[in-house]
Amino acid sequence: MAIIISKATEKEASVVSEKSWREIDIEHYGEPVEWNIEEFYFIATEDGKIVGKIEGKCEAGVVFIDSVIVVKNKRGIGIGKKLVEAVETFGKRLKAHKIFLFTMEQWDASNFYEGLGYIQSGILPKHYLKRDFVIYSKML
Repeated sequence: MAIIISKATEKEASVVSEKSWREIDIEHYGEPVEWNIEEFYFIATEDGKIVGKIEGKCEAGVVFIDSVIVVKNKRGIGIGKKLVEAVETFGKRLKAHKIFLFTMEQWDASNFYEGLGYIQSGILPKHYLKRDFVIYSKML
C-alpha cells in the first residue's frame, strides 16, 4: 500500500482530528478532554482613538498572549500593563491556571514582563527571522 501525503483543507483534516484526538486524549489523560479555545482581543483607547491592543487565545486552561502593541508616543505610561492585567483577569474568569508569551530576547519587553511577575521559562534560539526569543510565563 502506498501512502500519499497531500495538502488538505481544514475541514478535511478535522474529520480525522476529532475522532483521533478523542482516542489519544483517553490514552494520555485517562478521559475525554474538552479543548475549548477562546480567542481574545482588547484595546486601549484615549479620546476615542486606539492607543494599544492585546490579543491571543485561551486553550485548555492556558492563556497565550500573541501580541501586545502600544503606539510609540503612549509607551511607558501604563497602557501595556493595563492591557496585560485585563487579559490576566479574563484568564482567571475562564479558570485558566497559566499565562505565557514569547518575545525577542533583546527587546525592552523582557523587563516589562518581568516587572509584571512573569518568569523566563524557555528560550527559542534562532526563532522568527533567525533571532533568539524567550518564553515568559506566570501562574494565575
